[in-house]
Amino acid sequence: MPAIEIKNLSKRYHSADVKVNALDGVSLSIENGKYNTLLGPSGCGKTTLLRTIAGLIEPTEGEILFDGKDVSGLPVQDRDIGFVFQHFTIFPHLDVWHNTAFGPMVKGWPKKEIDEAVRHNLEIVGLGHRDAALPSELSGGMKQRLGLARALATKAKLLLLDEPLSALDAKIGEFLRYELKRIASKYGLTAIHVTHNQEEAMTISDNVILMKKGKIVQTGTPEDLYECPNSIFTANFIGKCNFFAGDRISDTEIKYKENIITVDQKIPAKRVVVGVRPEKIHLEEHAKKNLFFGKIELINFLGHLYEYHINCDGQIVRAFKRIKDFKIKEKYKVGDEVGFWFGTNDLFVWPEPKDIQEELNLE
Repeated sequence: MPAIEIKNLSKRYHSADVKVNALDGVSLSIENGKYNTLLGPSGCGKTTLLRTIAGLIEPTEGEILFDGKDVSGLPVQDRDIGFVFQHFTIFPHLDVWHNTAFGPMVKGWPKKEIDEAVRHNLEIVGLGHRDAALPSELSGGMKQRLGLARALATKAKLLLLDEPLSALDAKIGEFLRYELKRIASKYGLTAIHVTHNQEEAMTISDNVILMKKGKIVQTGTPEDLYECPNSIFTANFIGKCNFFAGDRISDTEIKYKENIITVDQKIPAKRVVVGVRPEKIHLEEHAKKNLFFGKIELINFLGHLYEYHINCDGQIVRAFKRIKDFKIKEKYKVGDEVGFWFGTNDLFVWPEPKDIQEELNLE
């Protein structure tokens, strides 16, 4: 399976009225045998990057290397890839067996080798018992698994997936995300999977590549991006986060409105933004530092926890409280005045950007 190196890749669409940089100097290394997701809001360039890697889009500039070999000029059929599309790309008049066999047949494989590849890959995706069925007789999840079997049957070195689960029912999509991860791991595939779904990316990935406006914002494991976000955008896009903008008043203290926030790191600028995850906020009043007060305006029941919206000096602060027993529901009610706090080592601190709303924009 290939290691992929992308160097200064750009794709520009220019016309008389519109200039769009779909990809803007993207450089990226993808390890052999890892499951990667390209994550980001709509229009960030993730699908353009995937299709450029596949050879479906010609880059304006830059290089794409598979195991050190420049494939930028190679047509898609010569890149040895399997592509799973968002919408089911299967032939409606062919049964499951012949749909899966199509790629190997086009490549001119011997019949015995084709039969072995089809049988093997239909078993991998759990469709061995439906080999004679037409696509019209399959569920949505089965059709997408058939699309995966078709991609795997050609013995491609690289598996590319363009939002393969977005058109499926939530429960089926959740099941298939684990199937994709299991199959890729078992057979040592290098996979690049495009999604805008943060939960999907976090549960399936060895490596997440977060994009915004044609650029890569941050790469790393799901844990890296969640626990060590390098920007306000990352912290806001991956999970939930509360933000407080304030002024540095000492190496470890920030003034936010009439409150003092203490952190356990050196504050990097005169004006900063502090981020704290909702699960790090405690609804008690016994803290000596970082104690705030506010009024509960909304309580959302999320099954395994309650989400509290607390109005603190005009800003809504979200806090999660795990449900250990049903007594917690009686402890806090809408309209209650509550104290809350967070630890000095539970905070992210960034220099305040010129346009914080642009950083918080998820589009």
